[in-house]
Amino acid sequence: MNISWSNTASALQDFVDLLICGKCGHKPVSPIRFTNCGHFFCENCAKLTTKCFICDIPVQPKEMNPDHMISNLIRNCDAIAEVINKKDLWDKNKDILNMSMDTTVSKTICTPKNMNIPKRNINKTNFKGETQLHIACLKKNVEHVKLLLIAGADPNTKDNAGWTPLQETVSYGYTELCKLLLEGGALPNTPGNESRRPLHDAAMSNRIEEAKLLLQKHADKDVYDQYGKTPLDYCTSDEMREILENHESPHLFEETFDLNQTLDRSFAVGQEKLVVLASNLRLENQKMLSLVAAQHKFKVLTTDRSSITHVIVETNEQNIAKLTVDVLFAIVRGSWLLNSEWITIAADMEDVSNMDLEVFEVSGAPFHGVPRKARLNAEHQKPRLFNNCFFYFTPRANGEYRIGDIHLTKNVLAKLVMEGEGTVLAREPDPKDLKDDISRAIPFHTADDSSHPLHRCTHYIIYMPGKGEPRIKYKMPHIKSLPLMWLIECIEKFTLVDPAYLGLS
Repeated sequence: MNISWSNTASALQDFVDLLICGKCGHKPVSPIRFTNCGHFFCENCAKLTTKCFICDIPVQPKEMNPDHMISNLIRNCDAIAEVINKKDLWDKNKDILNMSMDTTVSKTICTPKNMNIPKRNINKTNFKGETQLHIACLKKNVEHVKLLLIAGADPNTKDNAGWTPLQETVSYGYTELCKLLLEGGALPNTPGNESRRPLHDAAMSNRIEEAKLLLQKHADKDVYDQYGKTPLDYCTSDEMREILENHESPHLFEETFDLNQTLDRSFAVGQEKLVVLASNLRLENQKMLSLVAAQHKFKVLTTDRSSITHVIVETNEQNIAKLTVDVLFAIVRGSWLLNSEWITIAADMEDVSNMDLEVFEVSGAPFHGVPRKARLNAEHQKPRLFNNCFFYFTPRANGEYRIGDIHLTKNVLAKLVMEGEGTVLAREPDPKDLKDDISRAIPFHTADDSSHPLHRCTHYIIYMPGKGEPRIKYKMPHIKSLPLMWLIECIEKFTLVDPAYLGLS
């Protein structure tokens, strides 16, 4: 009896069309996935490229990982094709992309001659916090910069002064290096010292060509530094002012662009190792996590530390985690907050660094999207939530305070603020001393919104309603007295919450 597999063959062909190499259009050989954009290619096709062939997003060697899932799917497709006797499964896809080899070559950075690519400690810093890439840029060594980028140097590292290599090249007017760094994955909107972006530096130094390059890469001209000034406010020439005024800032596009260019920080930020916090996991998940940690050689902690990079928690059916002290710290630090399903999948992986962590990222705790928002803020190297904010706590030193199911001490509250780059004051601030201080920096997370009620509010007196409630409450633009619930709400939503939202004027 002859069996017709026409429907199966058609469905299989449609599926195979999705698995072809994104460059050559053939069956992928040892497929490699670009983790910054998700596209995959043959291993040979992916070699030495610095941009994705499909979306033109910059890619570095450490963002290229073997895709075991695609390999398994290819094997399964071949097995089905053999059963249904379909012999031309991959032959129909030779010219599907119709891509030019000349275009491909133009999108690669060739390795400079007579130079060896460094293999280890490429992002190691010196006593100034400078990496090899910083130093090569300062020396205007174009060939060395090319070499370092090919070898996987991170173009978004900051030195001890908060400067990235891109800001160095912009300030000194090294146009060729500026273009090279942007093509190699440098983020155009990363804030540096005093929350200035590269476009601020270009305007201050009147670097016309650098400003044009930054704007082409979607640098935002309407962002504020810590003094509430945009790049336009620093213009020193009519030409620079005209360039900025006539450019339309891509507000809606900024986050997507930055996300696509962000280096893969899933399991390594620079040279940091994976450090996992097991937070209130069920016993079976605790045991499995211990086995996975031993298998993949990473560290698991059961108490909070500043070195923690990933926090694993239990979630409900909507992927919502219970708000705990561990979760609060994960949000203010911008750590990965993952559900426990990650443990099960990681147990079957040869290399956990190949996993797409966004699949396991907690949706909310409880507010939807906040864990991702906080994590992206950290990945884009933006200041943390309480940057340029000063707090004085009125609760007694040894007291324990309950917000919902969370028990908090004054020490824990102080640590949360400091982890969010805020400052804890030992003495209650005097509003009169602050009123005339025009040099105060604007909090980073309200700086871009001059209409925000807390736009210039830098000092907060935090009290616990009831016995700890102060007799005098300040409601001035620069200092406010607010209940402890406001502080927790800010972390829950990863924003400086308008007090009116809580019924406070």
